[in-house]
Amino acid sequence: MVVIKLREALEFQVDIEVWEAKRPKDYKEIIQLSKTPKIYSDVSNKVLCEMFSKGILLQSGKACLSVNDNGETNETVSATMFSYENNRLHKRISIKKSRFQRVVKIMDISNLKTRIKIRTQFLSPNLIYGAHLVFKFCDPRKFPCNLMYVNLKYQMGNETLHSYFATYGDDEWMMIELCRFIPHKKDVVFEVLLERLSRYYCGSGAIYLEGIHFRVISDAILKVKPEGYEKLKGVERDLKSNSNSNSVQQMSVDYDVITQLEDGEKLFSLSKANGKKWHMLSAKMVLYESSDVKCYNWKALDESESRFQEVAELLSHQVFRIKCKIETQKLSADTDYACYLVFKLSQKCHGLQCPVKVRDVLLRKNKEFKFLYFRSPRAVNLHNIERVPKPREDGLMEVIVWEFNSGNNDHVPMSLKLGCYEGTMSGLMVYGIEFRPL
Repeated sequence: MVVIKLREALEFQVDIEVWEAKRPKDYKEIIQLSKTPKIYSDVSNKVLCEMFSKGILLQSGKACLSVNDNGETNETVSATMFSYENNRLHKRISIKKSRFQRVVKIMDISNLKTRIKIRTQFLSPNLIYGAHLVFKFCDPRKFPCNLMYVNLKYQMGNETLHSYFATYGDDEWMMIELCRFIPHKKDVVFEVLLERLSRYYCGSGAIYLEGIHFRVISDAILKVKPEGYEKLKGVERDLKSNSNSNSVQQMSVDYDVITQLEDGEKLFSLSKANGKKWHMLSAKMVLYESSDVKCYNWKALDESESRFQEVAELLSHQVFRIKCKIETQKLSADTDYACYLVFKLSQKCHGLQCPVKVRDVLLRKNKEFKFLYFRSPRAVNLHNIERVPKPREDGLMEVIVWEFNSGNNDHVPMSLKLGCYEGTMSGLMVYGIEFRPL
């Protein structure tokens, strides 16, 4: 009996000292707005926290609130609260594995015509939130990776925006991040007009729209400052997008000696910091061009503009190739290297704001690919990738296209295919490829 009482006392102590602190501060107000407030009245703090972590439907059943391990509130608002211009193409139905009783089935994804104007109720003030559209395809699909290109086009205020990728989650639900903001109070008015998804990549089938999910973004995930959304009431407005290259810290190229080799098409250098070798090849040596299709305009530049005799300007193409043999004697042995495409954008460039898919042609059985940007993307399109353009001290830009180990062989073959997801690319001025130790 003494042991039983001691265990009960310990459970009570843990419930007070550990779990009580994890309850949301306004948990009583939330419980009163839930659909069944009575079931929360006689439960322990631990059980209460477990219920909050799974999500609690508020009284109307149109919103779901959950609390993470840090006591921060996430909130999802049902798609039945949105406005739809064409009701014949939008149906409210019940499906399995949804947090809400009803979702909205949209028949034409190329013409969403969905206007969202909702008010949150319990966001945690002064934290960074991401607003995510939650949907899934009506026809079951298999996804090769966690990301899928969807190119959602939407409007916020007077600005037309694109969110390129959706992340794949539980029960086939997917999320597309629309914006990031910092609320100064619990309730925020959120407005957005959804226009279309890419039918080329998403197909012609229908989708289920569950709602908008407001989720706290931790500092570990945040790579750049979140962009502000001027129409949100009660949020931090002085946040800027990462589209301005000046906001990115410049890359300092630490050369000791630069030696021009082999007809001005190769550069060799030695790092002051670690004694590792760097190497650079001109565009002439790395860009692959077939005999029957002209991909580039070749331009001669003087020494003040380029270390090489010619640079290549990409014509209007969806795909271009990089192909060369990397001479390992010009590199440090058994060292991991990154390949940087050194470039500049011409004044007449277009089609370079979208992500570019990079596939290693030599790995035919491996269907995985990387993607990069030639223009700095918005925070919602980063998805924790490092392949974004950075300015160099020489006035050019660079972005990682490939990584490899120099090994102990005479050369390392490199064959890459770079293609934009939609449309064509033009106006990319390629100066060469630089190999630097990671």
